Parts: sequence; C-alpha cells; structure tokens
Amino acid sequence: MPKNRSRSSQDLKRSKPRRTARERILIVCEGSKTEPNYLEEIRQESRISSVDVRVLHSVLGTEPKQVVESAEAEFKRTKGYERVYAVFDRDDHLTYDTALDMAVARNEKWKNDEGVATKFEAIATVQSFELWLLLHFEDIKAFLHRTETLARLKTHIAGYEKGNKGSYAKTVANIQTAIDRATALKAKFDRPPSDDAYTDMHELVSLLRGLKAK
Repeated sequence: MPKNRSRSSQDLKRSKPRRTARERILIVCEGSKTEPNYLEEIRQESRISSVDVRVLHSVLGTEPKQVVESAEAEFKRTKGYERVYAVFDRDDHLTYDTALDMAVARNEKWKNDEGVATKFEAIATVQSFELWLLLHFEDIKAFLHRTETLARLKTHIAGYEKGNKGSYAKTVANIQTAIDRATALKAKFDRPPSDDAYTDMHELVSLLRGLKAK
C-alpha cells in the first residue's frame, strides 16, 4: 500500500480553525456596573460567547466624549470587531452633543482586522439608563428627570439601586412592551437637544437578543 503523504499546505490552510461567523461586537459603557451588568445578563442568557460580544466600562471617564474615546481606543487596540457601541446617558453631561457627533464621524471610517468597515454607533438615553427599565412598566411620553425616573422604577422593582445585578431578569417579561414604547419615543423625539425622553437601548437590546436565534 502507498505511504500516506504528508498533508499539503493547502490542506492545512483549509483545516485552520475559523472564528465564529457572527459579527464581533464591542460595547463600552459610561457606567462601571449598571449598564455592563444588564448587558452581560443578556449575553449570558442568550449564551453568546464573550468572543462575539465584549462589554466593558469606559476607562477614560464617564463624560460621553470620554466613553466614545474609550471605545475608539479599545477598538484600535485589536481591531477585532465589526460593530462598536458607546453607551452613555444625557444626565447633566457637558459633552453629550459632542459625543453624538463623534460617533457619527467614526461610523464606518475604520477597517477591522479583516478589512471590513466597522460600524460605530452611540447608544444614548435621556436622561438616564433607568428610563429604559421604567419603560417596561410605564408608558413615558415626555421628559422625566433621572431622580424621578429612579423613584418610579423603585415602585416596580423592589430594592432597585444603580449597579444592582438581576435587572434584566426582573424586567424581561415586559421587554416587548418596552421596545415598542422606546421605538415610539425615538420616532417622536430626537437625541439633541435632549429636552425630551429618549433612548436607543431598545436597538442594542434587540440586536443582542437576536444573536441567540443565530
């Protein structure tokens, strides 16, 4: 019988492990606990690999501009992403509008490690992330100060505090209602001038939850 020939370089190239076909997503959040905890819950519940979705907090500061800059720095460190999201609130920040413009200016302006133009988007909420959670329980249709938002949310989620874990599990039963309400707010109001209730969170949440099906 003929001896087995050594595998050709072409065979080795074909057998080289390939990364997942999913888009690799980087999410950089203003908060160090509240938003990362919530988004990590979605990732874990959907059994999405941390290779596919990486959730970090901004290491450069909590101003929206710094969140965008932190996301930019992390992307450029490896270039290993197809999508980058900077997650921040309006609050009383001075660089909110600037950060929105910065995100637009960076969208599809860089190429990743596979030569693909990377999407870069801001995920903003006026006034605070808790508005997104409150929309699971109340149909908010106008500006609501973050202190009032937090107070109302506590009437629906006993013991809620910023940074707590378990917020996703405690709200997911009403998530489609929240998505519908957030969609209506976005259709009615614009991110600037930030004088109205607004959130993009439903879009990021829908994207992450959609990965489960894939």
